[in-house]
Amino acid sequence: MPFQLEVGFLRCQCGWVRNLTVWRAPYLLALILWLAVVFAHSVRGEVAADLAITNANVLTVDDHFSQAQAIAIRGEYIVAVGSNSAVVPLIGKGARVVDARGKMVLPGLCDSHTHTYRAAVSEFSGPLPVLKSLIDAFQFIRQKAANQPPGSWILLERVYPTRLKEGRLPTLAELDAAAPNNPVYWNCGPVSMANSKALQISHITRETPDPVPGQIVRDAAGEPTGLLRNAAQLLKFAASARQPTAAEQREAVKHIYHLYNRQGITSICERRTEFEAIDLFRDLERSGELTVRINCTRLMEPVPRQLETALTQLDEMVRGPDGYGHYGPTGVGDDWVRIGPLKVFLDGGVLIGTAFMREPWGCGQTYQITDPAYRGLLNVQPELLDALYLAAAKRGWRLTAHCTGEAAVDVLLDCYQNIQKEMDIRSRRFEICHANFQSAENFARCRQLGIVADMQPAWLYKDGASLLKTLGDRRMRWFEPLKSWFDNNLIIAGGSDHMVGLDSFDSTNPWNPWLGMWIALTRHTEQGGVLNPAECLTREQAIRFYTINGARINFDENKKGSLQPGKYADLIMVDRDLLQCPVDEIRDTKVMLTIVDGKVVWEKK
Repeated sequence: MPFQLEVGFLRCQCGWVRNLTVWRAPYLLALILWLAVVFAHSVRGEVAADLAITNANVLTVDDHFSQAQAIAIRGEYIVAVGSNSAVVPLIGKGARVVDARGKMVLPGLCDSHTHTYRAAVSEFSGPLPVLKSLIDAFQFIRQKAANQPPGSWILLERVYPTRLKEGRLPTLAELDAAAPNNPVYWNCGPVSMANSKALQISHITRETPDPVPGQIVRDAAGEPTGLLRNAAQLLKFAASARQPTAAEQREAVKHIYHLYNRQGITSICERRTEFEAIDLFRDLERSGELTVRINCTRLMEPVPRQLETALTQLDEMVRGPDGYGHYGPTGVGDDWVRIGPLKVFLDGGVLIGTAFMREPWGCGQTYQITDPAYRGLLNVQPELLDALYLAAAKRGWRLTAHCTGEAAVDVLLDCYQNIQKEMDIRSRRFEICHANFQSAENFARCRQLGIVADMQPAWLYKDGASLLKTLGDRRMRWFEPLKSWFDNNLIIAGGSDHMVGLDSFDSTNPWNPWLGMWIALTRHTEQGGVLNPAECLTREQAIRFYTINGARINFDENKKGSLQPGKYADLIMVDRDLLQCPVDEIRDTKVMLTIVDGKVVWEKK
């Protein structure tokens, strides 16, 4: 049997990291001499660890999913992973040593799809209500109307019909009854509801043309019903609350990352990153106040049928307001704040009935669909997408797109295949955001093109039961098919799409990674029942889903995502054994210690 010891020198000092495997007696002398050198360096303080965790159950999440007892850190890097007896001699004088007492240590978690810059200030004016029914919503609207002057706007932020007890959107009459003298804006992202006062103030009438590619939904008489599909920009909404100052935004972002650290999150993919957000992230890095690593997705919303305008917009996204080109393309930045892929909103949302589907959604109250041929919204037509994305790929961008319906995935993969005819993209890890619905043929295409994806288990939990009633068993077979992605040797990473609220369970969407991991393991829905249990992940897969795969989608697997010498010391200690504890306890996992870049950023006292 081989004797194996893993030790890594700091890459900034020695420029290399090696695994030393010693076989048989002839190599024993070499091992002894090598250990002597390591010991000598350690004594001189050149490779001595300044932070170590011992007596732990270290889950490395390496290729073999191996386990160890101890881990040593110097500066920002891991220098050794192994047994207590192998690691302890490397601990320097004055180093901090954490006795884990058998607790599990694993890589820091990655949320592969979040919107922290906006979520950070979503409760700036006060806590948001948790609305579980239309009755709750109407009571909230009435209370607001009673405490605000007539004509002032009332906003309900991200209240999805699939999550309400009644399982539907409100009607125009119901909103009017709740607030006859105040405009109401019920925001569900790509879909909104407005009451009559809001329509009146915004001059939305039967004569108002539909915005491209949106829709003002109308009744049989041609009058607006209050439902706006990708058309909320027509509302003349005026926020009544004071907006945060730059200093308040900064503190709010620091606070939300502290909350993320408490749940073990050490890296994120920020999926809609404007200039001011990137500037703030970089400023927090410079001041040493950033406690998560951020991959910044840049968003484009191209004007329909205007390629030249879109190409100009693409170039302006790189140059930025200072004109120096610090905002793209993919790869610009460092390991704290790096520019990621380019993104467009290709279709609408699966939670509000605008995802672009292969088959019609079907008529029903949930989304107020009355057209039997309605398949959702495609926001960017294929001819514009193909030309724009080919140009972006040639400019060095890695590509992704918001795709929630399977027909939108078809369009995106068609685009990627067309680019492949012009240039080889198979090793560039082009991506799909969400990829809620998949199909056997699209799995094959993803394998051919090397496609990766981020996915949100919370949607299965919060919305799966409602979607099952709308779409039926056959179509829901391919909703969030997590295990099939793994079985096809494709890289998917777990995320939340967190956008509103701060609480990890009650936010829109829930961002607690332990809840997400539990959902991926059980496929339970909030309303009860299990959706497609054959698609449950194993515990190893679920942990990879939130660790190393989050690194892989952005080519960071050699820097983070597993606990190996030479990688960044981004790791966490939790209060239970994730491989052995009852599965239902995983959602209640508590983080005892979070380390980012070799520094403790959260510790449970």
